[in-house]
Amino acid sequence: MPLPDGLTAAIAAVEAQATALSNRYDSAQAAAVTLTDDLEAAEQRAMIAEAKLARARLRPGIDVAGPDNTGTIPGEPRTSWNAPGTVGKAAVAPGTYDAQDFYGDCYPADPAGTYLFRGCRFHGGVGHPSGNRGCFYCWNLTTGWATFEDCTFAPDSPSYYRDGIVGHRYTASRCQSFGGTDGFGVNGNGGAIIEWPYVPWLTWFRQDPAHTDGTHNDPVAIQGGGPNVVRDGNLACYVKVADTSTGPNTRPAPNGMFYGGSAIIVNQAKSLDVIHDTTISGNLLSGGYAQLQLNNNRGTGYVLAVTLGPNQYDRDVYNNSRAAVDKRWICLVPNGGAITANMAEQRWADDGTALTPGLATGIRTV
Repeated sequence: MPLPDGLTAAIAAVEAQATALSNRYDSAQAAAVTLTDDLEAAEQRAMIAEAKLARARLRPGIDVAGPDNTGTIPGEPRTSWNAPGTVGKAAVAPGTYDAQDFYGDCYPADPAGTYLFRGCRFHGGVGHPSGNRGCFYCWNLTTGWATFEDCTFAPDSPSYYRDGIVGHRYTASRCQSFGGTDGFGVNGNGGAIIEWPYVPWLTWFRQDPAHTDGTHNDPVAIQGGGPNVVRDGNLACYVKVADTSTGPNTRPAPNGMFYGGSAIIVNQAKSLDVIHDTTISGNLLSGGYAQLQLNNNRGTGYVLAVTLGPNQYDRDVYNNSRAAVDKRWICLVPNGGAITANMAEQRWADDGTALTPGLATGIRTV
């Protein structure tokens, strides 16, 4: 029996209302999702802004670098400057670069150019290059200067020939470097300013064309030139063994990694410019064969002079003697020449007392 016309119309009206309600519900759900996404995006932007503000407020000589106040900021989106997996070198033109990923072993295209990198990550090239390089390397700068703020240097493809950043005429502020052979290298006549550097670990290879005992891994390595400043860093001289290492590391550390070279080494190489006007202050050093090594490789007739402000030393360092204690938190290697540095403000991180000369008390001359 057919329904009365009035009832059919009423049913149709109810169905239409239900459809409209369903559509409004779907629209409300979509709006809620959009609102949630907008809220999460706003919260992420607020966190990034807060992190940048906190970094801008870091106090020289008081605040020390760490994982949360250095390197690229988590959650901040980046774009790729070039293709991931770039093999070999990559020349970068002068300019300002914000929040970008760089692949390949990058270097300045113009030796006289000015470069500013903010919030960038440098991934390095692929495989072993033919000679020493870095994820960014700037030996070729003449009158130019490169500045890095809140950047991360971490090779996707570690190599015994690939540092984090190396060269001269650069400033690195609040930057992280890990996974390379050295973290921050200085070996040119123009010097470098390295402030609030953070290095948690580096990569060790048994095979190294430059050393018979494997790579010498140093979070900061100064080998020539000046003026140089290394301040307020957190430099842990520990290494992880590369997957492609041809042999094992025999210097295990209590944290599950292995001891590296020196957290900071000032090594006056014979073939490089004279180190001058070098200041090291406000750093926390840990691990290593040594934590601060001053090496006068020019030897007789040469004075290696370094200005040391207050620095702190962790108790964990490699023991060079199996039969007794021979630890070298500060290792002085005059090689027949002279080393001048003020040791009065070199103190233990745990109790603030001063390091003193001795096999187990902090300062060792070899």
